[in-house]
Formats: sequence, structure tokens, C-alpha cells
Amino acid sequence: MTYEERVLYHEGREKLAALRAELESGDGGGQITRAQAVEILGLLEFFADRVSPERWDRALEAIAEEAARRADILAARRN
Repeated sequence: MTYEERVLYHEGREKLAALRAELESGDGGGQITRAQAVEILGLLEFFADRVSPERWDRALEAIAEEAARRADILAARRN
């Protein structure tokens, strides 16, 4: 993940937290506004764009490679 992607991710998480706090501070019986619904949709789109199937494939490959590397290191230490 690049620095810019990390910044965007953290900005998205902050927006989610702020929206959650706003929605939780209501009376519990009220409905969300159109602006809040659009903001929720925007956040869903924001995160969906960053979790493409290709990105998951790359992430899983990186995890598998790192796991194999660590397994080799552990095996070498035992011998």
C-alpha cells in the first residue's frame, strides 16, 4: 500500500467514524437524511474501489510469499 493509499484509507475511516457518531447521537427513531445516505454510499464506493479482485489477488500472493519465506527461515533455524 502506498503512502497516498494509506492516507486515503485513514481519511475514509475518519469519515466513517464521524458519520457513525453523528448517526448514533440522534434520537434513535429518526430517519437518516438524503445527505447522510449519499455520504454512506460515497464511503461504500470509496472502499469498494480500493478492494478490487485484482488487489485481493495481489494481497493474497504477497501473504503467501511472505508465509513461505518465513517457513523457510524457521526450517533453516531448526536445522
